[in-house]
Amino acid sequence: MSIFSRDRRSIRAIERAQERAQRRRQEEERRRAAAERKRQADARRRAEAERRRVERQRARSKPSASAKPGASAKPSATAKPSASAKPSASAKPSASSSASASASASATASATATATASASASASASPSATAEPTEQPVPAPVPEPTLHHRFQSQVDFSSEQLEVENPVTEFPQVPAFAVDFEFHSRDLVLDDGAEFEMWSFEDEQYERGFPGPTLRVQEGKVFHATVHPSKGPHTIHWHGMEPDPRNDGVGHTSFEVDGQYTYQMQPEAGRPGDPNYGAAGTYFYHCHVNTPLHVQMGMFGPLVIDPVVHPDYPVTPGARRAFVDGPEYDIDTEALFAPYCVDPRWHEMNHADGLSGEDAGLNRFEPRHFYLLGGELARRPAGRERVWSLSVLRANVAGGARKPTLLRTVNANYLPNIVTFTDAAGVEVPMAELISHDGRPFRDTSVPGAPALSCRDSGYPLTTSRLAYGAAERYDMLLHPPAPGRYFLRVDWEDWITGAVVGTRIIPIDAT
Repeated sequence: MSIFSRDRRSIRAIERAQERAQRRRQEEERRRAAAERKRQADARRRAEAERRRVERQRARSKPSASAKPGASAKPSATAKPSASAKPSASAKPSASSSASASASASATASATATATASASASASASPSATAEPTEQPVPAPVPEPTLHHRFQSQVDFSSEQLEVENPVTEFPQVPAFAVDFEFHSRDLVLDDGAEFEMWSFEDEQYERGFPGPTLRVQEGKVFHATVHPSKGPHTIHWHGMEPDPRNDGVGHTSFEVDGQYTYQMQPEAGRPGDPNYGAAGTYFYHCHVNTPLHVQMGMFGPLVIDPVVHPDYPVTPGARRAFVDGPEYDIDTEALFAPYCVDPRWHEMNHADGLSGEDAGLNRFEPRHFYLLGGELARRPAGRERVWSLSVLRANVAGGARKPTLLRTVNANYLPNIVTFTDAAGVEVPMAELISHDGRPFRDTSVPGAPALSCRDSGYPLTTSRLAYGAAERYDMLLHPPAPGRYFLRVDWEDWITGAVVGTRIIPIDAT
């Protein structure tokens, strides 16, 4: 199903915007490459200068060749005799004396003629005469400069791009499912007759409704959601999903959107028996700008990820699997409910209350109205200014011909909830089989390396009559009423400090 607004840009306009963005990125890349080449050239020049300096230092520290030979013997051809030994004019030098003089002269001539050889001979003849100069250490090579991203951290990235008018979707792909979201602000009447100003997302099918449109995507398929904010910047955060940071919708790690932006993601496909893969389950999306206020004002909606169909796990007509190798359920009675409550004081606030350091009272949440939003997914009413409220549930009796009913739950309020299943007399009935939590299937992972079967297939179904969960938690459960008749779903809201029950809603469950 594709849902597009009437003012959706043409394909050519989108392509031109993408081409402009591509040219900007290429120009920025060229500037970065030029700067990097300059840094590398500077580093090479510094390394060459250092090498030459070391060579000059080595040359200065080495002794000259004429000073080395015969350092200890000092065979000087002009050696002066001592004054007391001055020979007389008639005295003849002895043979030994003449030989010594000849040897001395010869040594001098030899040293002058062959300085290098004489130096080596002298050094070997008298090793302790004069110490050789200390060898200078070879300098470590200068490493090549390391390439760095422009932003040193995600915080730097967000500080530079905190609020952007029209961010560009990087590496866009052709989507299998696309939706255009507009922001709306309307006074809506809820099922108890109370009227409040509500903010939410709308599309052509669910105009100005609450909660936001139900989105349903299959694993492995590319999904686009284009948001057109108004009344200040907004984002869409896909709670529980794991897209890249740019498409996660958290303003502090990506950007807040002023004009429009197309979020893109591709939920990971599941693999049978592998708990590390797969995204099938129940999620919800919400605004992540001034989050406590904007979610309370109604800026959220359900998101369902359906599994891929694996050949080893075929699907019965009229049924669907909760995850790739999960149990089958009846499509016709599949339902969702979301506990929600309203503090009327919050619905009189403005978009940015509390963001400038003032005390807007967002630490005091005192709800006076309590609601159960939702209903059967196949029968959500469309139209303008419709509030999707849960009034009754249907469930297939355990052991019957039809697959069990899947009940998806999203806690869309800030208080803890206790959910209880009872019979007409108020006695608790363990009819809820929990199969996943926050989009993660319950599996048996007790044997490392072995296939992780679902708890049901492992022989240990998680069946209960009561469960507790907090803000933003989600559970998927199969309902197994033991016999035909009327049962009840009771939801209690507890004070987040005292634990006292501050609100209760009860919905009938008709089992057939």
